[in-house]
Parts: sequence; structure tokens; C-alpha cells
Amino acid sequence: MQESQVAVFIDFENVAITAEEVYGKCDLKVIMNAAEQWGRCTIRRAYCDWTSFPQYQQDLIEHSIELTQLFRYSARHRKNAADIQMVVDALEVAFTHPEIDTFVLVTGDSDFSAVARKLRTYGKTVVGIGLRQSTSEVLVKACDNFTLYDVLVTPETRTATHRLERARLLLLGAMRTLLPQVGGESVNASQLKLMMVKMDSTFSETDLGYRQFRDFLESQSDLIQVFVEDKTLMAALKPTATIEPVQDQLLEYRVVLSATGLRLMDPPARTSILRDLFTLLSEHPDLYTLDQAVGQLKAKYDADNVLRSREEVQEVAKLVKYANVFAIAPQSWQLDKLNLQPDLQISDFVDYSESAYLVALMQQNIEINPGLLALLIFGTMDQQARVVRLLELALKSRALDSQANRKARAALGDWGGYLKEIPEMLPITQDLDAAVLDEPPSLARAAELSDIGMRIRTTDFEKARLCFLRAARMMCELMETTEPGASLVDLEWYLTSYCAATAGAYFFRFEYDRAQTYYLAFFALARETEPVWEKVQRLVEPLTSFYFTIAANLYHELLEHPPGRTHPARIAVALYTHTNPAVREKWLAQAHALKKTNPAVLRIVLQRFDYLERTAEVPGARATRQALEEILAED
Repeated sequence: MQESQVAVFIDFENVAITAEEVYGKCDLKVIMNAAEQWGRCTIRRAYCDWTSFPQYQQDLIEHSIELTQLFRYSARHRKNAADIQMVVDALEVAFTHPEIDTFVLVTGDSDFSAVARKLRTYGKTVVGIGLRQSTSEVLVKACDNFTLYDVLVTPETRTATHRLERARLLLLGAMRTLLPQVGGESVNASQLKLMMVKMDSTFSETDLGYRQFRDFLESQSDLIQVFVEDKTLMAALKPTATIEPVQDQLLEYRVVLSATGLRLMDPPARTSILRDLFTLLSEHPDLYTLDQAVGQLKAKYDADNVLRSREEVQEVAKLVKYANVFAIAPQSWQLDKLNLQPDLQISDFVDYSESAYLVALMQQNIEINPGLLALLIFGTMDQQARVVRLLELALKSRALDSQANRKARAALGDWGGYLKEIPEMLPITQDLDAAVLDEPPSLARAAELSDIGMRIRTTDFEKARLCFLRAARMMCELMETTEPGASLVDLEWYLTSYCAATAGAYFFRFEYDRAQTYYLAFFALARETEPVWEKVQRLVEPLTSFYFTIAANLYHELLEHPPGRTHPARIAVALYTHTNPAVREKWLAQAHALKKTNPAVLRIVLQRFDYLERTAEVPGARATRQALEEILAED
């Protein structure tokens, strides 16, 4: 097979300045080695004012790189000159050298995203190489493949070793999950990668320095045997492949954290984002919600050509939701402006936020091993003292936060005490007490029952609610025995699902008073500041619509807008302006009850009224908004 032909274009100043700041020098050897993985590099060009970087000229010549001189007229002109000349040359090569099918752009500048897209329309493969601190996400997405210089130049750092160790554990976990499903001794490599990404969406073989997934698999020859069967790449687990007890527990930690919605990220990147978030919130108190702060950071990273995806920033921002760092605890992350505790130092902010991992593990009765957690969270076991510090902060946060204190008791088996402190949950605790299991409880069976309930909940409320109730009962019993992995988050997920299905069952049986009881129980658990919100968020608006519609159904009034497919704000207007005064009064009573149970839900509904008033110009929207605002303002 003929080797692919590759053209390499290096925006040298863009790469060299950042490489020198971070690593002391720009290593051309690793750049060219990465480019040569894609084929024979027949064209190699670098663009710069070489009078500013004379120390690299000999190195460039030794790598057979053609130097293109860009003379200095002004700083801005020089930058434009590099951009334009590289673009012109890349497009010229695309037309005059049709045999070249791969273009390697060594830069991080978002200005090159346009040429990357254009080259792809010509059927070319576009590969990017750049530094994390000077690379735009726009450029990354415009390329077929993007490799971080940081990964290439530091293959033996703690961070890289940490990533590889995580990937190996993930590989074994995915194999052991898939093999029972396929009923054989080998699995399709494509299915294997899909399972790995499903288990950890941050997995990428290219981030580990491998060009293809096959290369990654073949490098793990002590664990996996790779072979081709019927033109399909297959992978088999070697009989000698074992996971050390230490690795077993690391995998358990990862699974537990993933179940609570927390993802382990590259430690330096996580710390950097936390420090940037602290700076933003401390310089602008009471200005940004958490969602707005994420958007501001992402915009700053894009403007500075720092490679940070929105998902990365959002994942790190989740950590502060567990942290005791705000002067006033928010009721809603998307609505409340944030103000940090007075005199809070940046190091304490980072530590409190990273202690979220410990909080999540403690809530699921997982044994805390400082050495292993240091390896998992920071990539090295010599950070045990740091983990002990985080553990102290996690315990302190729980002691100061009454809600966290109740959750801590629940995690230790006192689930009944925790739920019974929530008035709306009394009927649900009675249902739990009355539920009888006909099989031994297990985490796997509880999850299976929940999955069954989710599949049938839109077609059979009654069967679905019983599945959710049995799953919740199992979780309660497992929590009572402090079973490792028994999670209050999972219990709340099963209970919110049970409340939603039970409310639906009563609603469609016209038993509206009983339906309202279960709707309010759902809202009592579905709080935006709690981890379960990640799972129930998509249910909140439709359930609010059905809950409001009870006001009309009680009096046999038919609304023009069906619940479930209509925003609750629009339903609210129809009820408040209804010609039957009893409907209006009933809805006002419901709004008061919802405000008492979970005021953040009403506040979220209020956000829709700007659209109803100004864009849709719905009659009565303004008056309905004022009524809701008065309800929320009441003590």
C-alpha cells in the first residue's frame, strides 16, 4: 500500500512563544515525529520572522523544514502576514499537489479554522498540533484530528501516567462489561471503544499519544490480544490479565464518582479552571450566576486561545456545588448571583471544591484510602497529605451545612429520618415502609428495576411506579446495612421517578388530590442545588405543567393548551385569566404550595414570561407574572 503524502505548515511564532513559556523551549523533534505518524512529510514549511528566533534555525534546517521569512513592520502586520501566507501556501499545495492527502497545521490560532474547513471540503485530512494554553477550541473542531503538544512533549509526567493508568482500568472495565453481553471470549473493537466512551466520555486515544484506537489496544499487550476476524478488528482479554486490588478499588472510586455526576479531570487543568473561577467571582461579587460564570470563563479562554471546552469548565464548576464557599447558599445555580465567603483565599476555594470528590464517596459509604485517592485525584500517591486535608474540609462542610448533615445521617442508614424531615415526603415514606420485597436487594437489581420503569413509564404508569418503588426499597435496605455503593443520590432518583409515575397514574385516573400530593413530593426532592437535579431536570417543566393543570381539571374545565407539551408559564396564564374564578383561586393555592415546597421551580417558570409578554404578546401574561412575583415575595 502506498504511503500517505503529508504537508506540514508550522505557525512557528504562535507555537514557540507558548512552548518557551511553559516548557522552556519548543521541541521540533516531537512535532515532526507526530506529523510523520500520518505518512511521508514531503512538504515542510515554517513561518516566522526568524530574526526573533535565531536559536531555532539550525534545528529547523536539520529537520528539512523550509523557512519562510516574514519581515517585521508592526506586531499586527506580522501576525496577519503569517496567517495569510500559510493559508495561501496550504491552498496552493492542495491544488498543485493532489497526491498530498493530509495537511498538518501546527498552530492554535482560531484564524486557521477556515482553511482547515476548506481543505476538508477538498477531501483532505486535516491534522492540528498545538499547545493547550494557546489553542482555540474552534480550530480543534475544524480539524479531523488534533494532538496537544503538551501530551507529546511530556509523555512521562505524572499527568500523562495518570491518564494512561485510568485508560487501562477503563479498558479492563469495558471488556468485563461487554464479554458477558456478547457471550463469547472476544469483542468487536468498535463496540469496545463505544463502551469505554460510554463509561468515561473524556477517553480519547489521541490524548494518550496514539494515532488510532487500534494502536492503543496493541500497546496494551499485557492485557489484550488484538486480531482480525472476518475483516473485523477484535479484542480478547488475556487469561493472565489481572487487576491488582489497588486498581480494583480505583475503578470502584471512578464508578461511584461517575454515578454522582462528577468526572475526574486532568489535575492541572482542573486546578487552573478553579483558580480562574475564583478570580472571576472574587473580582465581580453578586454579578454572575454559576451558569453565567461558566460562560464568561469559556469566552475568556476562547479570546485568549486557551484550549478549554465548555464541557470541561462545566464539569469543574460542578465541584463548587458541593463546596462551602459562598456567603449565602444559592437556591438556584442558574438564577442566583454568587458571592464568595469573605476573606476566602484562592487555595481554600480550590481545596473546598476538590473536596467534593470526598463528599461524594462518603455519601456512598465508600472506604477512604488517602493513598489511592491521591493517585486517582492528583495522579501521584505522594499527595496523601493533600487528600487528608480535603477529607477534613469535607467533614467540616457537612458539619456546617444542616442539609449535608441530614444527608450524612441518611448515608449511614438513617434514610427514614432524613426523608421524614421533609413534610411532603411523609406519604412516600409510608409507601416505602409498606413495600415488601420478594427477592434479596442488590445494587445491580435496583438499577435494573429502575431501567425497566424508565422504559415503560410513558405506557404503563402503574407498573412503572411499582418498579421504582421496589428499586427505592432495595436502596433503603442497602443503605441500612451501609452497603458500599449504596447511594442517597440513587435513592432520590428512584423516589423522584416513583413520585412522577405515581402522580401520573393518579392524574389519569382523575384522582387529582392524590396526584397533587405526589407532584409536590417530586418537587420537594428535585432541587436544583442537589446532585439529583442532573437526572431529573428534564422532567421538571412537564411535571409543573401537569401539576398546574389540576386547577382546571378539578372543575372539569378543558384548557386550550395540553400539559406536557406546553410550557408551565403558558399554562399559568391560562389558569390565572380563566373565566371560572374557582380555577384561578385553585391555581393560586397551588402556586403557594409549590413556593413553600420548592420556590426555585416557580422562579424558573418566571423566566419564560419575558418571552410571553414581549415576543408572543400573550394577553394576561403581565398580570400572571405579577401574581407569581407577589407569591415569591411573601414570607
